[in-house]
Amino acid sequence: MRRLESEVLVVGAGPAGAVLGLELARQGRDVLILEAARFPRDKPCGDCVNPGAVAELGRLAIRARLEAKLTPKRLRGWQVEAPDGGTFRACFGVDRDGRAREGWAIRRRDFDAAILEEAQRAGARVRFGVRVYDVVSANGRIVGVVARAGVGTSEIRARFVVGADGLRSVVQRRLRLARRPARLRKIALVGHLAGPDGGDGFGELRVRGGRACGYASLPNGGNVTLVIPAEEAAEVGGMPLEFMTAALSQFREVEARVRATGLEEDVLVTGPFDRPVRRAWSPGALLVGDAAGYYDPFTGQGIYQALRSARLAAKALDTALGDSEKEYLALARYGRRMRIEFGPKRGLQRVIEAAVSRPAVMSRFVMALSGRKGVAAGRLLRATGDLTHPAATLDPAFWVPLLSRMAYGK
Repeated sequence: MRRLESEVLVVGAGPAGAVLGLELARQGRDVLILEAARFPRDKPCGDCVNPGAVAELGRLAIRARLEAKLTPKRLRGWQVEAPDGGTFRACFGVDRDGRAREGWAIRRRDFDAAILEEAQRAGARVRFGVRVYDVVSANGRIVGVVARAGVGTSEIRARFVVGADGLRSVVQRRLRLARRPARLRKIALVGHLAGPDGGDGFGELRVRGGRACGYASLPNGGNVTLVIPAEEAAEVGGMPLEFMTAALSQFREVEARVRATGLEEDVLVTGPFDRPVRRAWSPGALLVGDAAGYYDPFTGQGIYQALRSARLAAKALDTALGDSEKEYLALARYGRRMRIEFGPKRGLQRVIEAAVSRPAVMSRFVMALSGRKGVAAGRLLRATGDLTHPAATLDPAFWVPLLSRMAYGK
């Protein structure tokens, strides 16, 4: 029998993999994280950590240290602009103590590296420059991975394997857990301002001409995210910087900021999105973060799922490691918990995407949300920001006035 290199092998050192490593190491478990890149590294992302995710950092008891180290920009809410120019602006609200609920805007290369350092401090081991190509199975369960570091491949074995390797998860693909091919065919280009911008603490989303542009002010610059139909990918070619620079002529407000400071040369591309899974586990293996299913490029918010799913997975794995007879039950319970917690949010995201993809509908939707002193907009923002359950938006008291305003303009 081959020697196990760890109790848990985590593929991917992003927020999901790092938090899983952190929690397992705190429980005294032997965990090894494999990461293809070298940290710090950039990641194509909107660079926003929503209030629900910030609260998760508090539950992990690392929020204060990360805040002191990273000094993120405070994110108080969002401003959304429809194709007809109509806008609404909403805040995340206040907590029970009357304190403003806030998200963070922080570059992913800094955020991810800081969380990984917390995992290493707790005792998790990390190997950089290791790319996983396949999983290893024996006796009906996953027992390891096939990986390459430099030249040649090797098997790395563990009692459990966790796929924390993002949208294009190798682990998910090898386990054949994808439910279907992507239907929402969009890609995102992500660029960063080369200098500070003096933003006001609100993220911005604009939809024009079949494209969406997001903007968030960062501690030393700004994030520009352009979401386009996948059919335009051929136009991007190998020149994402040039494509983004030209496309921003549709979004003059963002273009003005880019002209003032310039864009860094490394514009990153990601997508398509919409990657549902049949389930988030298989005998001997779990999926966390984006690998466990992702849908929406408009509201994003993948950081919360990364942190929360990692905490749920750590609990399941600790139970399974403690008693092998409870393994199946623990993993199946994790899968059910993932469906319960994240299924409704994806339903809400689909409703939002249905509106965004229809200019006339979105314009009426934004017009309706801009009324009633921002009550409806605030409720929707809190649901997408993982502060309240999406069911809060199913209340007839929310939808009836909103639909009436969409239909009659009052």
